[in-house]
Amino acid sequence: MKLKRLLLLLVIVLIPLSCVSLPAPPAATFTAAPAATVPLELCWVETGGTSVWGALGAAGVVDASTWEVTTSALLVRHPKGDLLIDTGISVAAATEVRELGAWRSFVFSQTAGRNDQRGTLKAKLEQLGATNPLAIIVSHAHADHLGGVSQVPGVPVWFARKELAFVEAELKSGRGVVMPAQARAVEKRAVALEFESGPYLNYPASHDVFGDGSVVIVPTPGHTPGSVATFVNQPGLRLVHTGDLINLAESIERAVPKSWLMRAFTDEDTKATDLEVARLVQLHQLEPGLTILPAHDRRAWEAVFGNTPVGAAPPCVKREAR
Repeated sequence: MKLKRLLLLLVIVLIPLSCVSLPAPPAATFTAAPAATVPLELCWVETGGTSVWGALGAAGVVDASTWEVTTSALLVRHPKGDLLIDTGISVAAATEVRELGAWRSFVFSQTAGRNDQRGTLKAKLEQLGATNPLAIIVSHAHADHLGGVSQVPGVPVWFARKELAFVEAELKSGRGVVMPAQARAVEKRAVALEFESGPYLNYPASHDVFGDGSVVIVPTPGHTPGSVATFVNQPGLRLVHTGDLINLAESIERAVPKSWLMRAFTDEDTKATDLEVARLVQLHQLEPGLTILPAHDRRAWEAVFGNTPVGAAPPCVKREAR
């Protein structure tokens, strides 16, 4: 209890001072993305969530009084097969956390461990008839993104090469950022992504999953060494799933990073993360029509999928090419 009170005091004192200026974005040549022509269906698969103080979500004076947290997977249905971006929180998180040390267990209990279960990944994929995706794209290997991986056995799990090395090192060291049970679950089916497709928008490298511009992955290192963002280009809707680069979409409008507390507790490299946030702010200014989808901002997901009550069937959006 004393530790919790101390942390609360730190929040009260330091959050008003946490408005960190972003660095200048990296120099980059901007190339416009081709028009989206492939008919995709996107589905929101929510596995957990909670509601916390809005000031925890972003630096400075936050517009939202509460941060409505979602922990979700994004299902992308392409004519060539389904992709799953992240897998949500584990149904066995309370057991898996026992392998972590005392400090990391505490950090988990105050962050991802605060999620209330909102259905299982397996059951929701069954509802959608999507139990055998081509692959899982992991934005990064934290427990609220990799947690559901054991519910889709046999499916290749794609990591940026640096993230895969991070997971392997974590499993050996037992440092506790990656859940050992989840690292073991992907050990034999992990695939290292290569960013061989060249520059994309204002990013220096990319991986075009289907070769048609509909799903493009870019490296965004910092939150973890191999964090990635995924662009999904559907006729009439272009979005980027940013993982935990930011926590609230308003960070981009206000050009600020995450709150001091979330940066301190969850970012492996805050300077690198801030640089990637600056790049995303730059992109938003160049392409204001692009929808920013932070992994944990429920209001941002509702802006795409509509007002969706907790526990509802997974909502989907589909637009055909004109």
